[in-house]
Amino acid sequence: MLSTPRNKLVLMTLGATAALSVIVFTRPVTVLQLTSTDFQCISTVQLFELQWIHSVEKELWREAFQISGQELLLTTTQFKTFGAGTPSNADLIATNDGWLHYRIDRLLPHIDWITSSHVESTILTELGTWPLYQDFADYAEIQLQVIQAPRWHYFTQESCDDYFKKS
Repeated sequence: MLSTPRNKLVLMTLGATAALSVIVFTRPVTVLQLTSTDFQCISTVQLFELQWIHSVEKELWREAFQISGQELLLTTTQFKTFGAGTPSNADLIATNDGWLHYRIDRLLPHIDWITSSHVESTILTELGTWPLYQDFADYAEIQLQVIQAPRWHYFTQESCDDYFKKS
């Protein structure tokens, strides 16, 4: 049988461990949330790109985003030809890769996106690529936004990270 001081030490250790666990698992974490009509997932990626084939130019376009506080920061846009929708008041970034790169630096509260197999809507991250057009119906509405969620929420929600495939 444990002595009284030892019982107190064990109870104090268990109590401290439980309190620390509650603090750690309820502490908010910043995540990227992707939501559509009947689907929702979250990811801890901090940087991502949206890529699609421009409907008029028939060339790839990419826009790079990063999480900035509670918003998404559109940092750059890249494309190969000028045409409808190209930035007219952004700073050109010098490159030799065949793409035109423009610095945008615009904060957005969220992104509303329409998927399509015609334009091959895709998300690119350090985890790999997620061809949205393969997993969602044509013209499905998707919203990307930054949310604060308790850390335990990350373990109970579906992870978007499982959908990214290495090339």
